Amino acid sequence: MHHLDLGLYHYQIEFTKGILGRSSIDKMNERIGAIPRYPGLKIFSKGLQSIARLTASEHRDLMKVMVFVIDGLLSDDLSEVYVKWNEMYILSRLEIFKESDLEKFQKAINEWADLFVILFRKKSDSKMKFSKFHSWIFHIVDTIREYRAINGYTTETSVRNREYKIAINRLSTI
Repeated sequence: MHHLDLGLYHYQIEFTKGILGRSSIDKMNERIGAIPRYPGLKIFSKGLQSIARLTASEHRDLMKVMVFVIDGLLSDDLSEVYVKWNEMYILSRLEIFKESDLEKFQKAINEWADLFVILFRKKSDSKMKFSKFHSWIFHIVDTIREYRAINGYTTETSVRNREYKIAINRLSTI
């Protein structure tokens, strides 16, 4: 799920900050900082100072509150892209998919992606041509059909695989 948590959701938050003016970013940070403590929910008392350092778990905590944090800061579409994200994300967490679930999931992906592109295209240096976005929209449902649940799906090389390659490189220098 790091594909979503640390990939696409990260882009969504960064692009949101990119389309908001300074005063709206300050208001967003104030709202995040004003969220009361709740067991099991990470509190960002200083707002989003550096999203680059957030863990996947912290991104998931943000997903729980961002719809409310950004409500009214720009347009209804901005709030809606976060609502659609959450709907899609919940579907992605299913352990077992029926064909009807996959159809609903693909529809949720398409609705989120369409709005994401409309809102953030101008803030993407690559004009939305990044691999995580493409693979999510066009390949994830087929991947689920072939391999089932996607918990753990990632475009990154696994840690174990990287450690293996490092060990092989070290051995080859001996």
